[in-house]
Amino acid sequence: MTRALCIPFVVLLLFSLAACRSERGALDQQAAPANSAAAADAGPSPAPISNEEALKTFQTMMEQEALAKPDDPNSFYNLGSVYFQQGKYEEAIAQYRKALDKNPKDADALTQMGRAHAALNQFDEAVEALQRAVAVNPRRADARRQLAAVYEKTGRAAEAERERREALRLQPNEAGKALLTAGKYHEGLAELEKVSNKDAETHYLIGMGHFKLEQYVEAAAAFRRAAGLNPKYADAYFQLGNAHDRLNQHDEAAAAFAVVVRLTPDDADAYFNLGNARRNLNRHEEAAAAYAQAVKLNPEDADARIQLALAHLRLGNAAAAAEQHDELKRVNPAAASRLEQLLKQGTK
Repeated sequence: MTRALCIPFVVLLLFSLAACRSERGALDQQAAPANSAAAADAGPSPAPISNEEALKTFQTMMEQEALAKPDDPNSFYNLGSVYFQQGKYEEAIAQYRKALDKNPKDADALTQMGRAHAALNQFDEAVEALQRAVAVNPRRADARRQLAAVYEKTGRAAEAERERREALRLQPNEAGKALLTAGKYHEGLAELEKVSNKDAETHYLIGMGHFKLEQYVEAAAAFRRAAGLNPKYADAYFQLGNAHDRLNQHDEAAAAFAVVVRLTPDDADAYFNLGNARRNLNRHEEAAAAYAQAVKLNPEDADARIQLALAHLRLGNAAAAAEQHDELKRVNPAAASRLEQLLKQGTK
């Protein structure tokens, strides 16, 4: 039999409320390899993995996948990307070549192979790979930016300028995005406002600039425009919810997060934030349902379990709260102790 937590309901009013999770998928960019100037102007690449042990585990998984799927170019591309992350550029190139043997028109593999060659200062090979990428997909702005960097490094200034201009034409918001990524929010916003015929991504980036500057009214307006241009833009709705949360507009925040979970039903953070918004509206039963889904999607989410336990207590369901407390003790004893301590403080 589960032992119930005997916590007075008034304690819940004294508990410090969890903040919404924000800035998901906003300005995170691949760091350029430190040993190569030509590699500094890189385009999209696989997201960095900071934990070395996790990276090695992922490498093993990708090696096994490449063995299991020898006819799948994606297996070799993914393994090459792992090697690239580790700075093993020669090994990465070998895997990209295998991917290209299966699919010679793989623009992703050609672009990444060009970046790897550039990182090794093998500029002729880099130019060849990047030119092939652009030939396969002339609208590949990231390949053109990397090609411009290689041209610049090798003294081909006119060709570098040509590629930079074409890349900017294809992706006019790139300069502003780079400034935002560098933390230069005022400068980035100024560049983005220059873009004519702004698309959904440009409005989203403008929203992120305002959000970083804590200009939440302006941020909300930009995210709303982004979502209007692309009704399936889940990140725009996510950040719109966060902007409304900062403005204490909880009805609007709940509505935005509800759209996110409809568009991306496996988004645990969106369910957590939806739970917070509903909690702030005293819609505790609906909040509990959202927290429960966040826990289901991410069973090790200690904050979601804490909020779910508190939601159950607000609803008078001490047994269900106790179950979450006991599960917290199993998955995260420190978080369970934190919850116990906070609740004890509330009774004093």
